[in-house]
Amino acid sequence: MAEVAFSVQLDGQPASDELLESVQSIEVEDNAEQADMLRLRLATAVERAGGRWSVLDAALFARLTNVRVAAKVGSGASEPLIDAYVIDLRASFSSEPGRSNVEVVAMDGSALLQLKEEVRRWPDQADSQIASAIFSEAGLSADVDDTQPVRSSRHTTTIQRGNALRFLRHLAERNGFEIFVEVGADGRGVGHFHGPRLQAEPQGVLNVNMGSDTNVDGFSARHDLIGPTTAKASGYDAANRKDQPVDAQSAQQKALGSQSTVGSSRPRQVLLANTGLSESGELRTATQAMVDRSAMSLSAEGTVYGGDYPAVIRAKRPMLVRGAGQEFSGTWYVTRVLHSLGDEGYAQRLSLRRNASGVTRQENFAGSDAAAPQPAVRI
Repeated sequence: MAEVAFSVQLDGQPASDELLESVQSIEVEDNAEQADMLRLRLATAVERAGGRWSVLDAALFARLTNVRVAAKVGSGASEPLIDAYVIDLRASFSSEPGRSNVEVVAMDGSALLQLKEEVRRWPDQADSQIASAIFSEAGLSADVDDTQPVRSSRHTTTIQRGNALRFLRHLAERNGFEIFVEVGADGRGVGHFHGPRLQAEPQGVLNVNMGSDTNVDGFSARHDLIGPTTAKASGYDAANRKDQPVDAQSAQQKALGSQSTVGSSRPRQVLLANTGLSESGELRTATQAMVDRSAMSLSAEGTVYGGDYPAVIRAKRPMLVRGAGQEFSGTWYVTRVLHSLGDEGYAQRLSLRRNASGVTRQENFAGSDAAAPQPAVRI
């Protein structure tokens, strides 16, 4: 069974041995749709001198203290799980010895984007330029895909009302983008503003119900067959004094399987309203984003244990699945991983989505870095 080791840093310094010995459990939620979160549970007790509680009264976890957690599974490299900032501190006191604890809750770099509510104009800039500027102001590097158009202040100006994170999520939604913060290769936080990178190399293979080669437990999958598959929108361009009707009839993101979920003979259509957009190009992008999101109508969940899969699995990246039949085998996109380290070992609880069913026959099940034995291909 692969050995699991973890490390904790506070404001860039390794945690003391005393603090590490007090750790009862670590949970890191890696999420493509929400901010990544850390929940750290630590034992606390009255110190011998009396009047002070260990950990709690050491003032280690002040507001926005930086906490980094990394995990190493087997012989693999240490993998950063989260670079977070403390946003909540809770204590539970018990009269029973050994039952008192402190829970620290921390949020990834998204916390830095929520510190200031404001009304702010962003004239003559595309959404991607705005995202880059916001990340830079927060001290983050930026991984941003270009967007169009550059809104001319002669006709319209993008206005931010509220904090930067809420504003960026609004911009991301209308472009079909994800917005999240991760640790970069240089150790700095990186703000991401781009579409789901479905074309990336799959990070490994999940084997479902494959005897001794099985490496995922409790795998369950679902196909929502009645979600909207086409979209329409209409706006009025005051500059041109013309209506701007647009529609989207098919997904444009890379299909993760052989049979698309969009384009049936009796499609369900959704009408976008109150978009605040008037230019046809912006409307078309927002409408297409709606269809692309709806196309991700296959979902799955499962749990991977350290001994069965000796590697760290990350959200926001593709993953291969086999052994789940023609409908559910193939390439999936990991949208959430809950990393749990505690007395019962290391578990990774996964949520996945995909926009097509079946396999394309282009999947390299045997050649992917599955971090596990590779039996003959079976779907």
